[in-house]
Amino acid sequence: MRHICKWHTHMASYALFMDDSTLRYKLTIPLIERDYGDTAAEVLKTCALVAKYAQEHTPDQVKAYQERVGINSQVWLRLLALHRDERLKKHLKDQPASYTALYAVSRMTDEEIEAGIQQGIIHPSASSHSILAWSKNNRLTTGEAVPPWRCLVVFHEQIDPTKFFEMKRKMNEVAQTYGAKLIDESDFIPADSKAVQIKIELIRELEHQILELAKPMHLRMTEYERSRAGVTRLEDFLEVDLMTFGSVLRADTKYYEGGKNAYPSVYVYRLALEHLRTDSRSQRFNYKRRLKQLAESQPELRDCIDQVVKTYMTR
Repeated sequence: MRHICKWHTHMASYALFMDDSTLRYKLTIPLIERDYGDTAAEVLKTCALVAKYAQEHTPDQVKAYQERVGINSQVWLRLLALHRDERLKKHLKDQPASYTALYAVSRMTDEEIEAGIQQGIIHPSASSHSILAWSKNNRLTTGEAVPPWRCLVVFHEQIDPTKFFEMKRKMNEVAQTYGAKLIDESDFIPADSKAVQIKIELIRELEHQILELAKPMHLRMTEYERSRAGVTRLEDFLEVDLMTFGSVLRADTKYYEGGKNAYPSVYVYRLALEHLRTDSRSQRFNYKRRLKQLAESQPELRDCIDQVVKTYMTR
């Protein structure tokens, strides 16, 4: 604890006595390159610089600076939120290294953070997806004092999606007056803690496999290629959208068999990971269908696909 307080004091004085030109120099490059730090401590240091800049400049100046460095205003606000969250500094060595994962931790309650650290959910290499999935499962299983009532809404005719969302909003307004909330069936997770734990372990295993398989490719990429694809850190391969992930793989085709526009085995593992991450039946069906198409277009992946489907996608 003494070490953490010493670091925090140093970080505060570091930001306090920095002139404007030095502040811009220290902050601009990380924001442009979207490289906020390699550890939780470094990310929070960047957040402290963002907070200092926001405090010392007008809203118009802040907006102009955001446009200059190309940072989304929502990301800026999240970095500010991380700076304000003192809880993240209590267990600094256990906190995840990416800002997205840190933000996922900041959305948790004090009890969830303590439990997440104790159960090994929150750790330096944890992803935002794994943290949010655990938090969601925890709240829908052990986190609620009262078990949910499952209700069935029956329609006499097809309803437009826009009208459906409006209806759901109004129903939630009524439910809130009774201290309740409406949850879609696709978001409902049965209170089976054993099944939840198995799912979390499978996600961890898949994330490890993906990072190991993606490591050689990440080393081959230039800094510019990494920045453009949003994978400045190896762990970003777990966070980028599937389309970007596939594009990066296809750009690396000369280093593995299969030819132009072919996919390596890491793509199979990433599809399995997305299958486990989603609670939507239609999405899970789409991921399985994509693997079936992949087995037909790339016969060399069939054994890998069969093994991955059997291990991760049949539970």
